[in-house]
Amino acid sequence: MKASLLLLALASGVFAQAPVLARITPEALAKIQQNNPIANLPKVQTTPVNVERPAEQSIIKQSMILHDGKNWTIVPKGAVIFLPEAMKSRVDVKPVGTLLAWSDFLAKNFAWITTNEVTFDQAAGNTPLPAARVAFWAKQDKIVVAVHQQGPISVNIDKTPQTITQR
Repeated sequence: MKASLLLLALASGVFAQAPVLARITPEALAKIQQNNPIANLPKVQTTPVNVERPAEQSIIKQSMILHDGKNWTIVPKGAVIFLPEAMKSRVDVKPVGTLLAWSDFLAKNFAWITTNEVTFDQAAGNTPLPAARVAFWAKQDKIVVAVHQQGPISVNIDKTPQTITQR
């Protein structure tokens, strides 16, 4: 009995007619579209715009190239803060192979590259790099790249603090 009642309830939904919906006329649709503020917006210009870029600017010219023979990456000039004599052949040469993001390149080449986290004051040259760290770099055969929040950053090492003299 319960099963037949259940089947009857399911069957009545299947055989029911679809409700009749009012269809919109083309005139009514055109009237609605006329009142639409999006339709009244001016059309976008499709002619290409010529953008001139200075010929002397290039991201490659403003960067140093590090390579391992198969892959390469770029870091800002001044980001390499220690370069051992044995590693000079891996810096600033013609890029060969695949360009990798800095983090991927570092992960593949951690054996010969290390990083040193610097502050903005150290990068600007206002605060010197710790002398103990600089002495430590000389004892290893790794390229040291200055980073801030794990991204390479230029460091102004040659800046000497200005002294004010009174007369």
